[in-house]
Amino acid sequence: MSLSNEAFTRIREAIVSGKLDFGERLSEMQIAEALEMSKAPVRTAFFKLRDIRLVTIVPQAGTYVFSPRREDVLEMSTFRAVLETAGMRLSMQHAAPVVIETLETTIEQMEKALGSGNWAQYEAADMAFHEVFVRASGNSFLPQAYDLTASAIQALRVRLQGGEGDYRQQSFGEHKMILAALKDGRLDAAARALEDHIMVINEARLHLPEGTSRARARTRAPEEYKALFAG
Repeated sequence: MSLSNEAFTRIREAIVSGKLDFGERLSEMQIAEALEMSKAPVRTAFFKLRDIRLVTIVPQAGTYVFSPRREDVLEMSTFRAVLETAGMRLSMQHAAPVVIETLETTIEQMEKALGSGNWAQYEAADMAFHEVFVRASGNSFLPQAYDLTASAIQALRVRLQGGEGDYRQQSFGEHKMILAALKDGRLDAAARALEDHIMVINEARLHLPEGTSRARARTRAPEEYKALFAG
């Protein structure tokens, strides 16, 4: 793995997992020191992260973790629902056995994760459940379009699952409903259930940044970055 890819992966994981806050300013120099590499790979990683909507690069001001508004969440979830429901219909035409097997496997993994409280495992299984619809669609453009917002949506979902309410249990039940509908051959019902499942994020108590002032954006000390990227 190249240094720029390593930096991209480590910073992406820190944003998606919630270790880095929405809207906080990122220090190229201090992140480079924490990752024990030069600034060039980190700068390249910032551009890649910008391309998937995880950071905003402001000329003469710096790089910031993305800071979604309610309107952004609605647009991203609508975009995702359109792609996934289309992917579901295509994948069930082209690779139904693969789709069903993948959904069964991921639901088993989610159930185990719920029982053990392994939320990273739950999130990974959740992502695999949704991605199979676009990856198995037989359309090479769907995964490319999906990847534009997949990381940002994942970051939102991680924060939702760690917030108020019983979102994980609700989410798990909805995944099982989608699978049951597909196994029964009720494709339209499965697509409606999938769309409702995706759009529910707009009704949740999701704590989003207030205001857009970058002057008040959080910054970290070098020691914080080293602790955050340790290991």
